[in-house]
Amino acid sequence: MPSRTGFCVAIAVAMLAGCASHTQRPTSEIARAQTLIDQAEKAGAQKYAAAQLDQARANLQQADTADRKGKYDVARARATEAGADAELAVALASSGEAQRSAEEVQQSTQTLRDEAQRETAASSSSNHQE
Repeated sequence: MPSRTGFCVAIAVAMLAGCASHTQRPTSEIARAQTLIDQAEKAGAQKYAAAQLDQARANLQQADTADRKGKYDVARARATEAGADAELAVALASSGEAQRSAEEVQQSTQTLRDEAQRETAASSSSNHQE
């Protein structure tokens, strides 16, 4: 019988430990979300993904508010959402920058083609005059 009691105590301790992990402050989740938002800002998200960046900031603010009120599960969820929004903003900003670069290359290529055609036309014109 003592082994059965020990087993029950072990189960109860494990269950309490599991519950305790959910009531801990989501400090790392909030810090991660803030870091991702900072990265999004540096990546140019304000230009290419302003809505997602604003949503990330709003979720982070909600996470901070819930954390101060002791609503750690809500704070954790909002911080996770803020991180996801910030990651999306980074991806959209990177995509926007890549698109802009591709357009610049395309424009430069067209300018070179135009110049080459003008030189060819000028060369042909001077050859006909000789």
